Amino acid sequence: MARQIGDSALAARLGEVMRGEVLFDAFTRGRYSTDASIYQIEPIGVALPKDTDDVIAAIALARHEGVPVIARGGGSSQNGQPLGRALILDTSRHMTGVLDVDAAAGTATVQPGIVLDELNRQLLPTGWHFPVDVSTSAHATLGGMTGNNSAGTRSIKYGLMVHNVLEVEAVLADATRVVFGELPPYPSPGRLGELAAALRALHADNADEIARRTPQVMRRVGGYNLEALGEPRPNLARLMVGSEGTLGSRP
Repeated sequence: MARQIGDSALAARLGEVMRGEVLFDAFTRGRYSTDASIYQIEPIGVALPKDTDDVIAAIALARHEGVPVIARGGGSSQNGQPLGRALILDTSRHMTGVLDVDAAAGTATVQPGIVLDELNRQLLPTGWHFPVDVSTSAHATLGGMTGNNSAGTRSIKYGLMVHNVLEVEAVLADATRVVFGELPPYPSPGRLGELAAALRALHADNADEIARRTPQVMRRVGGYNLEALGEPRPNLARLMVGSEGTLGSRP
């Protein structure tokens, strides 16, 4: 879909539907045109969502106006993943909280913009740590690490992001908010049920091809984790991990 309104009008509309800052000035667009890679692409503008409602509102408006959206964390990627002629949603300004820690279960629920080192600092009193130890831990956010399926030097022992993420709450391209996790044995209701049925059918129709083309290596971070759909109790979070934001934006 072609864009329907100009940049200034888009900025004004975003300012009406979001509580977070909307930054379309030249200086901000210049700063967000790079990451840790050699690439440089100036975005249309930048929005700093305050919460999930802001993410939903921004994606809904962008969809209506035909504007591409890219979610961004710490900008520590080395291959230009958060760059593009698009509306950038930067969650690292406001969406940085640890929402819950269950020390007995060894789980934590976090917002996508929290930096790995900060998460581990807050986990320190519990005796737990998040083990995916990327070299950019002072800058990398959990949302970006999830999108990239990050690994780290201890991944042979502790696994990749795909092995350490139990659930992903995401906003789809149609602005629907869905929690992806382990599917129950019975059909799920609503949008999640529709997606689960379609994905199960996709795997059933292509199981042999997926098995043949999935590399049997200890550390695989490229491509969709389609083989996870064939597990007895598929966890759709494993499909979201490594999808580089192409299947949904993590709020």
